[in-house]
Amino acid sequence: MPEKVVSNYISALSVEGGAIHLIFGNRAHRQLAGRILSLRPAIVADAPVVPIAWVCGYASVPGNMTAQGENRTNIPGAYLPMQCR
Repeated sequence: MPEKVVSNYISALSVEGGAIHLIFGNRAHRQLAGRILSLRPAIVADAPVVPIAWVCGYASVPGNMTAQGENRTNIPGAYLPMQCR
């Protein structure tokens, strides 16, 4: 059986322009409830065979890559993993 994405920790999930936006639910830490974390795919535009990289939150896009979609992250950096700051 597939795992449930929307739960008490994630209240909603949307995909826009390739970016995945997770909205944290009421069982998440109170500083996260109702806030958004974006995960954006990064690609090398002129090299479609190169694997994508996923850019979390405020993290920098890897060199020579372009992130797809909008970063709608509105979580304070202190509450994000280091890789997402």
